[in-house]
Amino acid sequence: MFIAFEGQDADASEAASSLVKDLIDAWELNDSEILDTDGFYEFRFSEPEIVRDESNRATIAWPGIEVHRGQHMGTPITIIQGHEPGLKWREFLSLILAEVTAEDCVVLLGGLHAEVPHTRPLPVVANTEDIRLATHLGIDVNGYSGPIGILGLLGVECDRRGLRAINLWVGVPDYLTDSPSPKAELALASAVEKYTGHEIDIPVLEEESRAWELGADELVALNPHLVELLKGLEELNDSTELPEASGDAIAAEFERYLRKRGRER
Repeated sequence: MFIAFEGQDADASEAASSLVKDLIDAWELNDSEILDTDGFYEFRFSEPEIVRDESNRATIAWPGIEVHRGQHMGTPITIIQGHEPGLKWREFLSLILAEVTAEDCVVLLGGLHAEVPHTRPLPVVANTEDIRLATHLGIDVNGYSGPIGILGLLGVECDRRGLRAINLWVGVPDYLTDSPSPKAELALASAVEKYTGHEIDIPVLEEESRAWELGADELVALNPHLVELLKGLEELNDSTELPEASGDAIAAEFERYLRKRGRER
C-alpha cells in the first residue's frame, strides 16, 4: 500500500503526489473509490478547483481522498492519495487505517524542501518505527520526537497496531520551490524500487528529469546569489564521503522543519 498527500507539509514540489498518480496509470489500478472526507478540510487552505473539459464546461473538484486498487506482477496493490487533511486528524487516521489490512506493507511517501543541490542525485530518507522491519530492510529506526504531520502520525499508528510501514522522504532543493520536480519524483521512484522490489517503468520520467535539471541550470545562472548558493551546496555535498550522510542531512532538515512548524502553531 502506497500513501501520499498533496499539501505544504508532505509534498514538496509535488514529488510524492506525482509519483502515486503515475503509478496508478502505469500499473493500471482501475478499481477506484472516493472516500467520504468532507469534514476534514478547511477550504481556505485546501481550496476547491474549477476543472474544464474540452468544450470549456466547468465542474468543481473538491479536495478529498481516492483509493485505487489492482495488481502488479501478481501482487495486490493499493494506493491512497489526495489532499492533506486540515481538521479532525484522529478521525482521518481511523478512516485511512480502516483501508489497511494485516497483510499490507505501507509505504508512506513525502517530499521536503531542503538544502540540497539540484545538480546532484536528490537524497531519499528511509526509516520506520518497526525495529524488525528496519533490520530486514537495512534502514534506520525513526528516532524523531516533536511536532509531526499526518504522514508521521500514520507511521506511528501503523506500528501501534502491529502494521508494517516505512517512510520515504525525498529532499528537494529549497531554492526551486515554484514548480513540480520530476527529478525528485524519479529519486522517490528509485527508492520505492529498492525497498519494495516493485519495478517502476515510467520512461518519460527520466527525460522530464533531465529537462527539469537543464531548466534549473538556466534559472540559477540568471541569479548571482543562486550561483554562489549552488556552489556552496555542491562543495558540501561533494566533500561528504559517506553515502548515508546526505540522507542524514535531510532527516535533520525535516526535524528542524517540524519543530519550527510546531512553534509557529
